Amino acid sequence: MERPLPPRAILLTWVTAAVAAASTPSSALAEGRRWTLDDQLTVPELRAIAIAADGDSAAYVTRVADRATDKTVARLTLVDLKSGASRELLRADWIDQLRRIPGSKAWSALIDRGEGVQLYRIEADGQVVPIIVHPATVRFGEVDGWLLPGFAHAPLGVGVKAYSWSPDGRWLFYLVLDGIHPERGVQHDERVAELRGMRRPRGQATASFYLRAADGSTQLVATRPRSDLRTLASKGDVNWTATGFEYVLMDAEESGRQRKRTMAWSFAEKRSREMGSTVQIASWMLPGPRGGGLAAEGLGDRREIIETDGHGRRHSYGLFPFSVGHGAAFGGFRTTNGRRAIVNARTIEDARYGIAVIENRGLRTIWGEASLTKCDFTPTLDAGACIAEGQTKPPAIVKVDVDAGEVEPVASVSPQHEEIEALKVTPRSWINRYGHKATGYVVWPRDYDARARYPAIIVTHGTDADQRFAVQENQWEYPVQMLAERGYVVLLVNDPAPRQNAEIRDAYDAWTLQRAALAPEDMRKLLWLSGVASFEAAVEELAAEGIIDKERVGIAGYSRGSQMVNVAMTHSTMFRAASSGDGAYLEPVYEPDMPDSYHAVFGGSPFDPKFLPNYRALSPSLRAAEACGAILQQVAAPHTGAIDFYKALRAAGVPAQLSHFAGEDDSSDETHIFHIPSNRMAAMQENIAWFDYWLKGERDPASISASRYAEWDRMKRAAPTRCPVVKQPA
Repeated sequence: MERPLPPRAILLTWVTAAVAAASTPSSALAEGRRWTLDDQLTVPELRAIAIAADGDSAAYVTRVADRATDKTVARLTLVDLKSGASRELLRADWIDQLRRIPGSKAWSALIDRGEGVQLYRIEADGQVVPIIVHPATVRFGEVDGWLLPGFAHAPLGVGVKAYSWSPDGRWLFYLVLDGIHPERGVQHDERVAELRGMRRPRGQATASFYLRAADGSTQLVATRPRSDLRTLASKGDVNWTATGFEYVLMDAEESGRQRKRTMAWSFAEKRSREMGSTVQIASWMLPGPRGGGLAAEGLGDRREIIETDGHGRRHSYGLFPFSVGHGAAFGGFRTTNGRRAIVNARTIEDARYGIAVIENRGLRTIWGEASLTKCDFTPTLDAGACIAEGQTKPPAIVKVDVDAGEVEPVASVSPQHEEIEALKVTPRSWINRYGHKATGYVVWPRDYDARARYPAIIVTHGTDADQRFAVQENQWEYPVQMLAERGYVVLLVNDPAPRQNAEIRDAYDAWTLQRAALAPEDMRKLLWLSGVASFEAAVEELAAEGIIDKERVGIAGYSRGSQMVNVAMTHSTMFRAASSGDGAYLEPVYEPDMPDSYHAVFGGSPFDPKFLPNYRALSPSLRAAEACGAILQQVAAPHTGAIDFYKALRAAGVPAQLSHFAGEDDSSDETHIFHIPSNRMAAMQENIAWFDYWLKGERDPASISASRYAEWDRMKRAAPTRCPVVKQPA
């Protein structure tokens, strides 16, 4: 789960990718070379996959770090699912929403080929032709005049924002954006208050829905203001019916909250009507074969898979050791006759992804040798193509025979990473002093010697340490595999799972819904201190087994992980060094920007004496004097909260460094998940140098941080002695 960061931070995920000529992946782990930083930079991120209707081929999109141009680019690749032969069809600044065009052998996608993001048709022979082109007057990204913050990509001009084909391919729904000039003159009250802490003004725009018929005629469906945030974030998520389609609008109320309206467009009447706020459209959820929406309910190690229709009627398929509907996977599909539905499945521990096939007679699963993450299926749902990957398995294309329940390897997505001899990675779980379980993985040093004790680094983000391959959304610019190559034991540790019991679930619900439903001390314990206790339990356990050296333990995490790092460093004396990435949630300075969220955690405002003790008990900058280890903060923008924490640490004599990674130019910033290859490389190198210095006492004259060693030496000499001397277990 992600929580709000400083107003400019974004929480969506991507990783850079490298795509080369395909080769059939081996079922055995490769015996080859070791990891390099270039390998870390070029781990493929797989954006989408779309199978042809006949099941013979599939197209997929990856994101690629191009060091020569210092940009991230998108690649579209076509793979023959019979032979495994692959060829690159297109390389562009941006490719998104790749989909099969019903009733044809072509695909469509939103692509930026230098004219902003527009909608294109992609033929199997590689020909790319425009379908809808609209002036790209609206900008996304961390850039002057932005409409919405960046989605881990460079500043992007958007003409066509989203689209959807009707199941028969006769109708095309699409959404375009038009920038408008903001009103000039004096602004008052909330119009001024919303600019608090902003380095650049937001852009203004309208969003328009259109419907195009098979004959090319087009009709305006609706025009929406910038305040309709759901529309701005849309990916064409409409529900097609026999008589038209349904869509959702959001209206801003005076309270600042938004009210949902479900609308229905009629082909015959050529207009929309409101369906009412109580209508639930199940097909926008995970589709079930009975026409309802699927969900996994319950707590603990088994979940009940329930289908609920639009009238609230429920059907149970039983209890299973997995959940469905995880956002990192592929969503759901249903045949037009309703006889079969397919959704993603994710196991509870040693989390891996698979396929749940649901029919009227029941539910069955399909699992491969690796996680099946991004998947697409033919219209009849009898064949599919997926991305398969794991902690030690680089991503590959596989095909799925749904009737037989079989998964067959087809082609490698990144032969570069197939060449690497896999590190040993083992799943693990830990029970902390509160009785809560945390799951994760131990990544072992290349030539592990059981007679030695190793320095260790915990890397944490949220609950997404699972069976995927070195994903940036989990490990950010902490090069886990390179750290293991350099002799560290690396622990990928998840937060205690929100649905393992009712008390943690209730705390997450209170936080998510932004309601002060639990006492601040309970929120503190369940959402942060329990995670810190899990880190300590992991260290104690591996130290007791003679694996790690308790005097040389570090911790790193970005976003939600940065919260955990900052709290750990100001509540525990176990960690000698930390790296905290682009986050400062919990700092008092942000309470005016997100009062509901902060009041759910702290009970009220830090300016109210009644609630100030709650901030002193949790906010890292107010507990800086409790820290004993050295703390590095790496940020994509000069977040006020991160600066406050840095200044408080320095005032307390705690060794601290604050590193800012700039955007492409003076009008833009780096994004929350870094997208500029040189920034990514520099951040990884800085993290290696930081942990080598503070945990191993090593310095590299060729390091990017060599000029900082003198300052680190000064901070080390001046630091108060707060870290206790650790006695190693026998």
